[in-house]
Amino acid sequence: MSDQRLPDSAEATGLDRAVVALPDGTVLLDDFTLLAGRGELLAVLGPSGCGKSTLLRAIAGLQRLRSGRVLIQGRDVTRLEPPGRDVAMVFEKTALFPTLDLARNMAFGLTQRRTAAAEVEQRVDQQAERLGIRGLLRRKPTQISMGQRGQAGIGRALVREPKVFLLDEPLANLDLGERARMRRVIAQTVKASGAATIYVTHDQTEAMAIGDRIAVINDGRLHQLGTSADLYERPVDLFVADFVGQASVGIVPASVVVSGGLAGYRVGDRTLMTWQPLPAGLSGAVGRAVTLALRPESVTAVPLNPDPEATVLTGRVRSVERTGRDTFLTVELPTGRLIGRFDGRARVRIGDLIGLSVEAAAAHVFDTATGRALHHPG
Repeated sequence: MSDQRLPDSAEATGLDRAVVALPDGTVLLDDFTLLAGRGELLAVLGPSGCGKSTLLRAIAGLQRLRSGRVLIQGRDVTRLEPPGRDVAMVFEKTALFPTLDLARNMAFGLTQRRTAAAEVEQRVDQQAERLGIRGLLRRKPTQISMGQRGQAGIGRALVREPKVFLLDEPLANLDLGERARMRRVIAQTVKASGAATIYVTHDQTEAMAIGDRIAVINDGRLHQLGTSADLYERPVDLFVADFVGQASVGIVPASVVVSGGLAGYRVGDRTLMTWQPLPAGLSGAVGRAVTLALRPESVTAVPLNPDPEATVLTGRVRSVERTGRDTFLTVELPTGRLIGRFDGRARVRIGDLIGLSVEAAAAHVFDTATGRALHHPG
């Protein structure tokens, strides 16, 4: 796992040991450190209500800290008001001035800073061309779609040259094709600017596509910070394993066993052998309860086998999700669940009883009590 904290330096932008709480004492961010380097695009991923927007508001100065620091390029700006922090922020719901056309909406931040008119026009025109809304610049917000308003709001931030960009679900109102294109535009623009960028999303596909690194947060605390490969291949806990990936992981209670010097997992009345020596991380877990997390590619449908000595697990299909080439089945076991990725033409219905073969050596193993990782495959 990569280092979860950048050192305090002239490059660091973000929160350092921050605590953010409501007046009633409810803690929104607890001892929270998340720092981005100069020119880095740091994606922040987590479910709704986990503290993502609070993080951005705290950096921007819209949310006060109970303790800790806000750093922008290494400078402590905790006590500065928002205008003094030189931050450009894009909210999920774009608020444009209804009486101004898009050109003047996009130029607003620059004109407030008394930027020369010729430079304002050049920057707005250039960014509108990149965003694909140049032909809309003379229209007012009520004359365009919600998605186009969102693009104009992004453009208003991108035309500036701030020290940090804060983007809060900026593509939520765009369709799938436009979101992919806009991700490229945002990445190219902020990389060219050299500003630190913190990009909040609940969409893990979006986070993986745009982030140099990804921070996974939940309940106001940082679970893991790393590259997309770090999060997928070596999740630090069960929450990250289940949250990151094209589909959820299957989660099965088990116990660690050893037979003939080889490791395996006892699941119900079946033993799934890895056919590998016991990993060092499981040396103290033999006979103990653990939790297995298995990705869909490690689960295969096979004929039912009632033989208790067989390694086939039996379960009932609880959901069928067809995505074209693939079909994802969620299968409920006597204890736990598995999710398998099968051929898109698979003929299976909810309620069917099916057999599953599991690649035990591909299991991620977690401590049942704490949820922390004990072992990763590979």
